[in-house]
Amino acid sequence: MDQTRRQLQLSTATHPLLTRRHLLSALAAGLPALALPAVAWADEVAGPQVARRWDSGNALLAPLTAHGSDVLFAGNHGLGRIDPGQALPIWQAAHGLSREAVFRPRVAGELVLCGGLAEIGAWHLARGDRRWIYPAREQLGVPCATPEHTYVGDGHDMLCLDNASGTVRWRFAGTPDTLTAYAPTLSQNTLLFAPGNGLLYALDAGQGELQWQLDRSHEWQYLRQLHVSGEVLVAGSYKELLYGISVHDGRVLWTFNAGNFINSHHVAGNTAYLWSPTGWVYAIDIQNGNVRWRHRTTNYRSVRSNWGPLMAELVTDDLHLYALDMQQVLHVLDRQSGEEVQRLVMPERMRPTVVPFAGRQAMLASDAGEVLLVRW
Repeated sequence: MDQTRRQLQLSTATHPLLTRRHLLSALAAGLPALALPAVAWADEVAGPQVARRWDSGNALLAPLTAHGSDVLFAGNHGLGRIDPGQALPIWQAAHGLSREAVFRPRVAGELVLCGGLAEIGAWHLARGDRRWIYPAREQLGVPCATPEHTYVGDGHDMLCLDNASGTVRWRFAGTPDTLTAYAPTLSQNTLLFAPGNGLLYALDAGQGELQWQLDRSHEWQYLRQLHVSGEVLVAGSYKELLYGISVHDGRVLWTFNAGNFINSHHVAGNTAYLWSPTGWVYAIDIQNGNVRWRHRTTNYRSVRSNWGPLMAELVTDDLHLYALDMQQVLHVLDRQSGEEVQRLVMPERMRPTVVPFAGRQAMLASDAGEVLLVRW
């Protein structure tokens, strides 16, 4: 009993979130309930129900994409579109690329874009017939799409492709021997991108002409992800800093030190969410870089409630933040407080991608190449 009491005290002192299993174990050992501190409890669902599954025709799936109430998928062999209410995909097609599709599909007006390092192509969103394929000169990066244009890195260049034909409208040359690998982003008619030369560029999106550039090569080589909210560009470095940068002139408005590299961050409204390998999920005010809240995921001690590392990008809906860890647990946090409200143990191994839907359900991709609808 004394050993159980010490273990429980260690757990409550080092990790503020306990599961009901810990409480029941303590009560079974004879510990009084009033001796426990007040903590925020998360419902743990041992096995959310797989309501429906679809064979994607792929052995390996890229991250999924929501389009309204539908989901788009792509992988090593083909791509397709799924209505979660139908037993069969709306359509699916072999993509014919020389290599696997590695980035999530992008909707561009009446098209869906799919591709990887060697090619990018466009398919009709409603029917699935292929419209064009653009082959890389060197190596393609992750694209950013509008209804009319697709912006994508090719080697050290940034390209603007015409979505109607797949032809190059303009090309902006970066620094040789670098790769424009990460996705650009748009702020009205300004295209922002950061290749591997320590610079952040702002171009006129229509003509590809330079508007301004920011040199912080002493702090970064790459900026891994770029998200615009209002007049602020939120940019995550390959190292430990998250930046708030003015989209108008490149002034650094604030920085936030996450303590370790920033795997990915997600921007929703006026808040940026990120996970740090130091063991925290942070919610950051994008106007000033202040911490709205933080939630401990790992205390690096032997506590069962520690999260696994995260590879899947954080995603949100109106009320919740979703994080799928590498132990196949989906963590659901309250967006306003950061409190963990549910832990969902996945019924099989999943790829690092989550598309939440209303009504306590989400679409996920399995390691077996299936797209799953799970409910809890």
